[in-house]
Amino acid sequence: MRMLSSQKVKRVSTGIDGLDKMLEGGLVASRIYMLSGDAGSGRSTICGHFLMDGVKKGEDVLYVTVDSPPADLSANLSSFNWDAGKIIILNAHPRVREYKVRGSLLEVTSQRSVGSLKDMDDNRDKPVQPGSSADLSLPTLQLMLKKEFESMSYQRLVIDSIISLKLLGAQDIQWELGINSILRLLMEEGVTTLMVTDNHRRDEPLRPEFLMAHGIIKTHRIVVNGKVYRGIYVEKMRGSSHDQQIRPLDITERGVEVNSSKALMPEVLSQLSSKYPMS
Repeated sequence: MRMLSSQKVKRVSTGIDGLDKMLEGGLVASRIYMLSGDAGSGRSTICGHFLMDGVKKGEDVLYVTVDSPPADLSANLSSFNWDAGKIIILNAHPRVREYKVRGSLLEVTSQRSVGSLKDMDDNRDKPVQPGSSADLSLPTLQLMLKKEFESMSYQRLVIDSIISLKLLGAQDIQWELGINSILRLLMEEGVTTLMVTDNHRRDEPLRPEFLMAHGIIKTHRIVVNGKVYRGIYVEKMRGSSHDQQIRPLDITERGVEVNSSKALMPEVLSQLSSKYPMS
């Protein structure tokens, strides 16, 4: 495969120096990347770094939250002393909250709110009943994104997480068609995208989003001899060279730190390779 020269292609920083080094300078702009990982492995924090780097550079960034209500997201980012007020959030969480909006509400199968993260009002006592118009699926998410792109152009996008939509009950063929349609929309828009999901295990078939994405970054959290270890691995970067080793990842008071010159202990690597396929 012909590799892209780092001098000839635009790169987008992840906001994490060690990860950028693993990626030979950062993500290739306008492409779609799967950020898969275990619970507690740092995925949402990596997304925060990615979006905050865009904010610091004057870019428009969008965070589509499916798993977490906006207030939880705000608290997570604020814990690292990040001023996330310029992050625009599309609240696709099934338990939809009301808060101040940047513009008109999105009409899909129900009203969805898009607004600044700093303006939200999290109403935790307002559940949405299963089967109501607020249920979320890939087609409704695509319509929400398409509507938002009509009013604003974004340079960076995070969808956290795409696997939650799968758990809502989409059949395999519906899922493949839906993922393909959303990815085509994002590629046409030219927005650099991180799509958060779970790691697939050895005994599971490879989900279509992993095959369709331009790149795959995996994070791991594993306990070995009573100690927690975290690691990060660039499994795929289509058309671009990258580090092929699993590197240590730490979550500190400053966020995620990646040591791109250090390897995990052999016993940790052995445990990881027994759980997950390492292509």
